[in-house]
Amino acid sequence: MYHFKMGRQLAVGVHAKAAALAALLGAVCFAPSAHAQSEGGSDSNADDSLASEKQAADEKEQGDKTPGEKDKLAEVEPEEAPSDNAPLEKDGKAYKFIGMRFRNVIVPKFMINLFADGGAAVNVFTFGPEFTTRKNGLELDLALSYADYSMDPFLFKGKNDDQFAWEMVSSDMKLVYFTSDLLFEIPLDEEKGRFSLLVGGGVGLGVVFGNLYRAQAYPNTPGSAPSPDDVGSWSKCSGAGSAYCDASNNHYGNYDEPSWVNGGAKPSVFPWVSFPQVSFRYKPIKQLQTRLDAGLSITGVFFGMSAGYGL
Repeated sequence: MYHFKMGRQLAVGVHAKAAALAALLGAVCFAPSAHAQSEGGSDSNADDSLASEKQAADEKEQGDKTPGEKDKLAEVEPEEAPSDNAPLEKDGKAYKFIGMRFRNVIVPKFMINLFADGGAAVNVFTFGPEFTTRKNGLELDLALSYADYSMDPFLFKGKNDDQFAWEMVSSDMKLVYFTSDLLFEIPLDEEKGRFSLLVGGGVGLGVVFGNLYRAQAYPNTPGSAPSPDDVGSWSKCSGAGSAYCDASNNHYGNYDEPSWVNGGAKPSVFPWVSFPQVSFRYKPIKQLQTRLDAGLSITGVFFGMSAGYGL
């Protein structure tokens, strides 16, 4: 009996030890696995948190736009800001320029022959400062111009005078014109504002300086009737003595015609009227404008150009 009990106790002890050993081994094996699972779960949670924060930031930046709209926004490039030098002019705003003007006024012989016989074509060069103001496509040009009316000798007489009334005329007259041109703009480049046509007219008044010489003339060959266009075949009369050099007036030698204020025929002032006038305007930048001008005036046709700097 004793041996049986001892054997049973021994068996129970062995089983207990075996069970304890198995439990210890299980705990050792389970601990690394649990630790690994815990670490893996922590990393996963951190990654998920970062992804959520990034998504929230992207959605906040993009706003409430739909995916299609977001793509369009990404494709559209920002427009360029308008340049301070852009030539386009705004409605309701005045633009002012100061510059110089040059014109060549051509007085054709046929216009002189409408009122008198003889004469010659004359080129009158004018130049001077010009002030321009523009608003809503309406341009006003104010100019002070110096004009040279110097002329070489030519034969001249009235329409109703006889063949003996020829006079030799020359001039060193100068004029200072005060003129204003009113022009309406026809845009040729509405988007950029660089090219346009201007149409209108002008008025003004010129103050006359210098001398107008006139003297009775006779042909160098007696008994001949040379052409009045051949000035070299004529001479000035030094006094009365023939049909060509009569006593109807005292226009002999270097006779200087008095002005209107002194009872003579030389004008003291002379009007300027131009109509129509057409100009081509080119404005490359805001601060610069140029024009090519052409028109008809009471003294003939004219061509010119001008340039002005923006104030």
